[in-house]
Amino acid sequence: MDKQNFLKTLKKQLQKFGVKNADDYLDYYSEYLDDLIENGATEVEAVEKVGGVKKVLVEIISDNDVEIPQTSDRLKSALLIGSLPVWGPLLLAAYLVPVLLLFAVLLIAVSFLIAGGWTLVGSFVVMVKVGLLYGGFQLGICLLFLGGSLLVEQLFVYLTQKLFNFNKYLFRKFNVRGIKNGLVKN
Repeated sequence: MDKQNFLKTLKKQLQKFGVKNADDYLDYYSEYLDDLIENGATEVEAVEKVGGVKKVLVEIISDNDVEIPQTSDRLKSALLIGSLPVWGPLLLAAYLVPVLLLFAVLLIAVSFLIAGGWTLVGSFVVMVKVGLLYGGFQLGICLLFLGGSLLVEQLFVYLTQKLFNFNKYLFRKFNVRGIKNGLVKN
């Protein structure tokens, strides 16, 4: 990475993190790179000696002189917290509906499995007590229940994967690291 790309990338990162005195840091690193270049290093070597954008960014953010802008949206924050009793339960309900539907699909799969097992045992009893024709019919019903159990179980697996991916997306969206990585727009 050459000097211009380094400074351009550093400027973008400093703006993204809201560092007020970013120009001071850019001037400092521009002069520092110029000094290294005057001493015989190439632009790429000078940038490598500085350590790259990430290292410089960490040093700047950990510096005590960084002035991070304060938000002045106190009214928005107060309204958001004040209206929590209204939108909080709605948001919780909207999140719990897919989870409970997934639980219902699991219960349907288990009930089909139990019904299939029960009719399997019952079909042998019917074969012995009533006759082969009625037992065969009940065995067919048993296979239908077991097949339905397998189909609903596959639906359960599919919905579980979708819910997991949705939760992973939400975690990335609202995670602090997600904000730092630029996934959430400020």
